[in-house]
Amino acid sequence: MAADPVFALRKQTLAAIRGRLKQYEMKKTELAEELGLSRSRLHQLENGTVQAFSLEALVRIALHTGLTVRLSITRPYAQD
Repeated sequence: MAADPVFALRKQTLAAIRGRLKQYEMKKTELAEELGLSRSRLHQLENGTVQAFSLEALVRIALHTGLTVRLSITRPYAQD
């Protein structure tokens, strides 16, 4: 069975968010509040728990951190 492309997008988005969170120099409570998350949700983000987040939730969090999110949709390549 082929890999789940939505799961791959979630992983990629979460990785970008985790990288961005390392740049913040504030207490966890303040950071969670800044992002509109609970401390436990922030902990899940920092630990890379992909299963805990929908793609939509991750996109919203990414935008809150100042990241730009783009989605590109293309046709499959023609097979000869």
